Amino acid sequence: MLWYTSAISILGVILVGAALQHIPQHGYGLALFAVIAAGAELLRVQLFTSSRFSSVSVSGIVAMASIVAFGPLAGAVTHLASGLMTAVTTSLNRDKPVGQRASWIRRSVFNISMWVTSSSIAGYLFVWAGGSIGHITSTSNILPLTLAAGADVIINLVILIGVIALQTGRNPLHIWRQDFQWAVPIVVAGGVLGGGALALAHEMLGVLGVTVFCLPILTISYSFRLYSRNLRSSINKLEEMNSKLDGANLGLLEMLGRVIDADDTYTYGHSKQVSIYSGAIAEKMNLSKEEQERIIRAALIHDIGKIGISDSIISKQGPLTDLEYSTMKLHPVIGAEIVGQMEALQELVPIVRHHHERWDGRGYPDRLSSTDIPLGARIMALADTLDAMCSDRPYRPTRSFQEVKADIGRCSGTQFDPTVVNAFYAVVDEKGQDPNFFKNSATTVDNSISESGVGLTSVANRYLKRSMMIDPSDAP
Repeated sequence: MLWYTSAISILGVILVGAALQHIPQHGYGLALFAVIAAGAELLRVQLFTSSRFSSVSVSGIVAMASIVAFGPLAGAVTHLASGLMTAVTTSLNRDKPVGQRASWIRRSVFNISMWVTSSSIAGYLFVWAGGSIGHITSTSNILPLTLAAGADVIINLVILIGVIALQTGRNPLHIWRQDFQWAVPIVVAGGVLGGGALALAHEMLGVLGVTVFCLPILTISYSFRLYSRNLRSSINKLEEMNSKLDGANLGLLEMLGRVIDADDTYTYGHSKQVSIYSGAIAEKMNLSKEEQERIIRAALIHDIGKIGISDSIISKQGPLTDLEYSTMKLHPVIGAEIVGQMEALQELVPIVRHHHERWDGRGYPDRLSSTDIPLGARIMALADTLDAMCSDRPYRPTRSFQEVKADIGRCSGTQFDPTVVNAFYAVVDEKGQDPNFFKNSATTVDNSISESGVGLTSVANRYLKRSMMIDPSDAP
């Protein structure tokens, strides 16, 4: 990542030098624009505490206006002023932990360079597209100004998303959708309308026009900042309550998963373990936090449909007949129908329904193949099989973990999505030596049965219903 930030920083320094050499002879107007941009950045409003990217400032509008009024590199000067103001305010607010983030100086230089680069390219695009410097009243400036405003936003976001992706390993598309997509139309429209109006005020009334135009805007921004600050306590409490509610919902799903697994002693804890494997694989695939949580939630209740299958089939110790196997294959459909009855869990339905599909199309219930299978279901298909292979079965003891890895590798491209298999191997590289991660669930259950006083462990004991297990204190 160092090469990336260094390249942007060097480019920004070069552009700042060029911009400072092209300041208009009578630069009072541009100086005023720079002061306004700095003030706008000082009054930047943070909308949501949960995301450091959810802030609003009008400094970009000032940069667009300065390009139209003073030339292609004038936006670099105003962004230099706003960037320096951001660097100062950041240095005064360094009580928050920064973890492994770069130093304050490196981040400040990179941020200023990013803004300077995007505005400089936007300025030259404005001129290239036929824009007239200092003549905003010309209708021919509408299209060039629109292109310049769009370019400023897009280039800025491309650079920013690039560094975030390199720093966090997140998918750039997920970063775009989560943090920035909502703001782009607003910022582009603001650059065109606000920037055009500010440039028009300067063209018609000079410094006085700019002052009259900006004072109400900055006043409103300041008022909104005060209002937001007063609401911050309530917002924080609301976000804290939402976090607790999410935790409670996850706890309820975990409890439901244990209830489902408890119907059969042998599989007790299976859903929880599948959720752990699924979450680890999803994380290695750099899925968004929301997608990871969705997959984990679905894993906790993926076998809920088994409550609609006869106990004689679920707990049968020998091989299933063709009819019994056909009946067993209905559990994903039943599960999807059950989950679908709950409005809050609608997004889990496709994962629950399709977690037994195969990459080659030979799975069930709908014989989907390849990427037609929801990604969450593809991940869970491997995690579900992984827990089964890591645990004893009535028809075979557990295999060594090396055998499990080899079997999964052989099934890549047939039963499993090759990308998911690669992510699984990445999990193995990280956690393969942790005895508490890849578990033999049957051994855990055996120990629980033995400690409960039921007797020596056996295949038969493993298939006892938990409701049939006798507490020693209740024995006659």
